[in-house]
Amino acid sequence: MNKQQAIQILEKNMQNTNLRRHCAGVGFAMAGIYEYLKANNWKKDSPDNVETWEVLGILHDSDYEITKDNWNKHTLLTLEWLEQEGIEKSDPLYLAIQSHNNKITNLRDPQTQMEWALECVDELTGFIVAVALVRPDKKLNSVKLSSITKKWKQKAFAPGVHREQIEQCIEKLGIPLETFIQITLKSMQDRSEELGL
Repeated sequence: MNKQQAIQILEKNMQNTNLRRHCAGVGFAMAGIYEYLKANNWKKDSPDNVETWEVLGILHDSDYEITKDNWNKHTLLTLEWLEQEGIEKSDPLYLAIQSHNNKITNLRDPQTQMEWALECVDELTGFIVAVALVRPDKKLNSVKLSSITKKWKQKAFAPGVHREQIEQCIEKLGIPLETFIQITLKSMQDRSEELGL
């Protein structure tokens, strides 16, 4: 599945601009993580195609607007949409969507680098947006790594963000936390206009 097809699925099923931007941000970050892993810790267990990684980010929450009141259904609709697009159940993209929300659906634990990247980065993009929104100009480009790490230690800041989920990047991807944050931040800053920040 290419990026344009993924965007069409997202836009058909999600009307909220901020939710769309979240999905786009995760997509940008997934592309950045792919590039880093390809140059450093590549394991060959995931698609060697940056577009697939970005597509996963775009689609990971594509059914959220419909399923937000029933978490048991979250990702199941997306899987149906993928099947309608001819995506096989053995496809890495299909398997990766199964691994998202796995704590509730129990479909598949994250296993591959691509799946773990999504597991770790999903929460982080939200945290970075929260840091940007408390800046005077509310812009991603004014956010620095130091401002994120400072807020990271403040448990009262963005308390809904599961920091331990993000910190799995160290063990599961072999990426130090600050490096992981920097990759994600830069990926989002490079496309900040598309994210409305």
